[in-house]
Amino acid sequence: MCIRDRIKAYAANAVCVSNTLRCKIPHVKSFFAVLTDERNSGLFSIDERAIIRKHIPWTRVVADVKTGHYSEPIELLPFIRAHRTNLVLKPADEYGGTGVTLGWETDESAWDAVLEKALSGKHGAWITQERIPIRRESFPHIANNGAVEQKDVLVDFAPYLYRGKLSGFLTRLSATGLANVTSGGGQVPAFRVTPKKPKK
Repeated sequence: MCIRDRIKAYAANAVCVSNTLRCKIPHVKSFFAVLTDERNSGLFSIDERAIIRKHIPWTRVVADVKTGHYSEPIELLPFIRAHRTNLVLKPADEYGGTGVTLGWETDESAWDAVLEKALSGKHGAWITQERIPIRRESFPHIANNGAVEQKDVLVDFAPYLYRGKLSGFLTRLSATGLANVTSGGGQVPAFRVTPKKPKK
């Protein structure tokens, strides 16, 4: 079935689809550039702008353009080169960690090579995002020799929302800067625990 037939079936309520077509919008990471570009601030209410500032890292589509970095005018490409240790480069429409390059884990020449790849246009649109603080915790880890060790790992906790309500979690741990399972991260169980009510 081609995509047009699927859309027709979806519009006619002839199929059951758990995620609406709108879910594709935030999957394409250039969407975050729309949210964080000050030129678009008039599209959002004061409350929405506060939520964006709190939860969305500064993002721009990689191109030879002038833009703003928290209202300061910048030339984007020189900025990306000069601030490698605080930036990420990634394809706008990929998943599983494909193509994601962490500037703080990459030397200057490799960073420049990825930037040239992003600019070539042969691999679709790319974005750059500002580094954000990532939660790390110590977890028990079974080594190859069977010994149990404590390991410092990145914690990626992603709640699933269905019709505005929490309906589950995806939790991953990784020793590297990427939490994707394909990039060396591991999925682990997570539980929502409610404290017992005290006995009367």
